[in-house]
Amino acid sequence: MLSFRPKRVLYRIILPFTILFGITTVLSWLLSAYFISRYLDNSLKSQMEQVAGIVSRSSYVLNPAILRQVKEVVNAEIVLFDQNGQIVNVTFSDPAIYHRLKSFFRSYADKPSVGTEVKLGDTRYRTILRPLSLPEHGQAYLSIWMPTHEAERLKRRIVLILGGITFFGILGMAAVGYLIARTITAPVEELVDVTEKISRGSLSERVRVGSEDEIGSLAHSFNHMIDQLMSYEQRLVESEKLATAGQMAAGLAHEIRNPLTSIKMLGQVLHSRMKKQPEDQKTLDGLVKEIDRLDRTIQEFINRAMPGELSLTKGNINREIREVVMVAEESLAAKDIIVHQDLSDDIPTISMDREKTKQVLWNLVLNAKEAMPKGGKLTVVTRRVDKQFVEISVEDSGHGIAGGEPEQLFQPFFTTKPEGVGLGLTMSRKIVEKHGGELFLENSPQGGMRARVLLPMEPR
Repeated sequence: MLSFRPKRVLYRIILPFTILFGITTVLSWLLSAYFISRYLDNSLKSQMEQVAGIVSRSSYVLNPAILRQVKEVVNAEIVLFDQNGQIVNVTFSDPAIYHRLKSFFRSYADKPSVGTEVKLGDTRYRTILRPLSLPEHGQAYLSIWMPTHEAERLKRRIVLILGGITFFGILGMAAVGYLIARTITAPVEELVDVTEKISRGSLSERVRVGSEDEIGSLAHSFNHMIDQLMSYEQRLVESEKLATAGQMAAGLAHEIRNPLTSIKMLGQVLHSRMKKQPEDQKTLDGLVKEIDRLDRTIQEFINRAMPGELSLTKGNINREIREVVMVAEESLAAKDIIVHQDLSDDIPTISMDREKTKQVLWNLVLNAKEAMPKGGKLTVVTRRVDKQFVEISVEDSGHGIAGGEPEQLFQPFFTTKPEGVGLGLTMSRKIVEKHGGELFLENSPQGGMRARVLLPMEPR
């Protein structure tokens, strides 16, 4: 059982990018909050300087009523000190804080400040202290006190809004990253699932190819690999069956040939002793001939089960086809089978084992004949394919391949004939493959079955 967990891959894809995005976003949030806070502070200082400049240049700085109106307009408290620190005019309504105002003046009279933060009571202020000269009063000092709670509230709102944007941005990034990563890991999970099923013996499982990217190419390659493995497994089983058949044939030949040889020798002895009995000699001649035929049948079976090495010579495949058809023509005509040959004239000579190639052709013609018990048409065609192969097509007008897969007919000992052994097509494919070619079976569009043999023009 596979122990691979594809969800870990999903997390390994999402988490690093989410963490990186989160760190970047949080840093951006903190920097934005810092610079916005600085901007608001500077804006507040600039506003206070503008107010102080306007008030200090006006002639109503000594008029309490006008100062209160200015206070309402600029939303800031105004305090006017004389050069001794005494309060000349003030907009603060609480006299209890006057001593704090005087204390502030004593602390900053020699170093006028801009934007100093001071807490009076429960309120924090940004203050500015600016010297000015008043008619009939001489040297004086103007102090603007602007509450900071509005600026602080604005800064908090901005920070919270940016924080919310950051938080939901991280969540959105995680969600988008998850969806994107799933497009990668989902096919991988399916591949793992199919792999586990195949490892349990379900070789019919295949991965769905849902895209044309690298993942789709991987799925296609995986499916092709399984198809190849199944093909190799099937051929291995066929090879084992053929090996078993070869051993059986060798054992059968050994067990049968010895007594056949003895019987033949005894027949020949009896033949020589019956010189004065012509009729009996004739009978013994028939017996010896039948023994020879049985010996040839055994040898043919061995040759089918064990093709052996090829004896390659240059030859023209059209000539071999004509010879096979000529030999079979009489038996084909007896079955009302018409033979049509369409042999291409530009077929070059190729390297082949002539006898084994004829054996393949004979098997295909014989199968076509048996597929048309009530007569029909046998078509043999040759042509060149891609300047690399010679194709031989043997097509009948019989019933075609009824049920099952064509590949099933190539399995050793599988036959649909009552008297067949089931090795003809198997050995024919082996012989063709030894030549570096291929043998296929398929239903023809006109009905019937077509056998296609591809032989290389050059030996492989």
